Amino acid sequence: MIELQIPEYITHVQLSKARKAKYWRKKDESKLPIKYRDKKKYRFNKEGYLVELTSKLRVIANPKSAGTPRYLKINGQSIYSGNMRPMVRAKVVNAIKDFFRTYTDTVPNQLVPIRLECDIYAPLAAKNWDLDNQWLYHKCFIDALVASEVIFDDNVMFVTQSPGFRYFPVDTPEERKLVYRIIQEDRPEILEHETYKSFHSSPDSDESLTF
Repeated sequence: MIELQIPEYITHVQLSKARKAKYWRKKDESKLPIKYRDKKKYRFNKEGYLVELTSKLRVIANPKSAGTPRYLKINGQSIYSGNMRPMVRAKVVNAIKDFFRTYTDTVPNQLVPIRLECDIYAPLAAKNWDLDNQWLYHKCFIDALVASEVIFDDNVMFVTQSPGFRYFPVDTPEERKLVYRIIQEDRPEILEHETYKSFHSSPDSDESLTF
């Protein structure tokens, strides 16, 4: 068995270095803060943007966030619900895989098939978050094992147990960690099954034996 400890695991992905400024427009007039409703100081121009009459500059609607990095909290529910755009989804998945590669690149090639287990140490926080919404970590971890050539593929001929989270509470975000265990399969139901015996003894699948 190999136990891989991953401290302070990635929880957010940076989507942009600086969020774009948004400006108040005519269509948002009903949402204008009271201070911008003073027609002696502010008016909508011909393009429909609210401008400050003295400077003629457009009024920024997101002054606190404009110019700051944009981060997305990792949550598999966003992907499961279909609300995440494909480009954003790809960026999130690639960021998690790249993070895991720092650790999986240190793991030697494994005899297969293998089983995977995982413990998660995380703060209770709001106390109402779901472990199963964190499934994306497992998918990306297994993909990272393949990318690091720890295993040849991630199908059922190579991975016979996908990890599920066993939870341990910690007090601070800095104490968070993932602990993955890579376990060589030893169940006779697998090792003595004709399909597995044939597949892993075939000359065409030499790589699968020790990859």
